[in-house]
Amino acid sequence: MKTLVVVAHPRLKNSSTESFLKKAATCESNVTWHPLALPFNIEKEQKLLNTADRIIFQFPMYWYSAPAILKEWLDKVWNSRLISRRLVAGRELGIVVTVGHAASSFQPGASQQYTIAELLRPFEALAHHLGLKYLPAFPIYQFDQQSDEERQLLFIRYQQYLTIPKLGHFKSNVKWFADKLEHKIIKEKDIVQRAKLEQLLTLLNDQQEELDDLFASITWLREKEDD
Repeated sequence: MKTLVVVAHPRLKNSSTESFLKKAATCESNVTWHPLALPFNIEKEQKLLNTADRIIFQFPMYWYSAPAILKEWLDKVWNSRLISRRLVAGRELGIVVTVGHAASSFQPGASQQYTIAELLRPFEALAHHLGLKYLPAFPIYQFDQQSDEERQLLFIRYQQYLTIPKLGHFKSNVKWFADKLEHKIIKEKDIVQRAKLEQLLTLLNDQQEELDDLFASITWLREKEDD
C-alpha cells in the first residue's frame, strides 16, 4: 500500500509539529511526504494522486477549517467531477489535523462545542461524493505541551495511521510491530540486543496465536448458537 501525505501548512519551515511528523513519515518506504506550494504543477500533482492507495490531508486547524492552500489545491488539481473521480475513486482518505486546544475541549458543552469529527464533516462529504473510503480522523492535540513519552506514542500511532492496511484491527497492529522488529533484528549487530528483540518478537507472535484461538472459539460459539 502506498500513502500520499498532502501537507497544507502556511508556515511549514517553522512548525515543530510538522518537522516531527515528517521524520515519522519519511521512515516509511511506501509513504510520500508532499508539502503544498504555489504555483501547482497540475500534471505532477495528479500523477502523485494516481500512485496513492491512501491519501492523507494534513494541516493545522485554522478557524475550524483547513488553510486556504488546501482548498486552492482541491480547486485546481481536482478541477472537475470527471477528473476527480478518475483520480481518487476507490482510494482511502484520511485527515491528520493539529489543534491548539485539549481533546476535552471538543465535545458538546465544552469550550469548542463540537467534536473533531463534526468539524471535519465537509471532508467526509467530499470522500462520499467521490467514492473514497473515509478513514477516522487522526487529531493531534497540543503537540507543544506533550511529554517525551506522549510524543513517542504519537510517533508510532502516526506511522500506523499512514501504513496499516486495516486501521483499528488488533491483528494488523501486531503484524505492524512484528514487521518493525524483524527489520530491526536484521540490522542489529549487537548480539545481546538482538536476543532481546527476538524475545520480544516471540511474545508478539504468541499473542497473535492466542488472538487467533480466541476468534476461532468465538466463531464456534456463534455456530452453536445458530444450531
